[in-house]
Amino acid sequence: MLLGGGSHSAWLTAAAGRIRERTAPGSTPPTWGLRPFLPAWASAQAADQLAELLRSAAEQSEPLAADPGRHAWMHQMREGGRGAGLTKEATTADGLPTDSPFCDDAVLNACLAVRPEAARTPWTYKPLLATAMDGLVPAPLVGRTTKDHAGSDWFSGLKAHRRLLGEWTDTSHLVAAGIADESALRHALLSPGLNIYGAPALENTLSTEAWLRDLAAHPVPAYLTPHDHREHPVDTTAH
Repeated sequence: MLLGGGSHSAWLTAAAGRIRERTAPGSTPPTWGLRPFLPAWASAQAADQLAELLRSAAEQSEPLAADPGRHAWMHQMREGGRGAGLTKEATTADGLPTDSPFCDDAVLNACLAVRPEAARTPWTYKPLLATAMDGLVPAPLVGRTTKDHAGSDWFSGLKAHRRLLGEWTDTSHLVAAGIADESALRHALLSPGLNIYGAPALENTLSTEAWLRDLAAHPVPAYLTPHDHREHPVDTTAH
């Protein structure tokens, strides 16, 4: 990573040419950030379109910082804030107000003021968070060394709903749109040996498929009340 060099624009251009190349997280240096890639079930059409978007973005790209590491850090902060904003919007609409204090400007500025070697070490899990939460949360949580996961629940869910997922593949909206390859998607959904690293991409794919299906079944959102314009006609002659 130290010897790689290159501009952010060159990194994006190179990523466009490797869009179908998949590697396990952490197996390659991140340089300007995690390299974007498509899952195995993405269609050739989707790969070509995304590669073209990356090349177009590379022509006018401006990094968030001159240093690749700091750029990647700030990009991750923005992504976290974007996700928190979407969550807040969705939950507030359902009557459940949500706050994300870790995304406050003061917190992010404090994190950016810390030396990189103090923000992440091989011997402590999330040292900044552990230090900030020391005395506020139970000690075992502060001293943990890994992040928990729901892998067993994920694979149990895939197994329990295998028949439904097979039916989804047969009538997939993503496949119909040319975004996903039907055979590869079916293999990913029904294969018992699915690698855990493919789970996030598959979860996003299923979420998008579910959204498209719901949109097709309910083109008019349930919260919109049909209005009969004949009851209150609009006066088109008024100025």
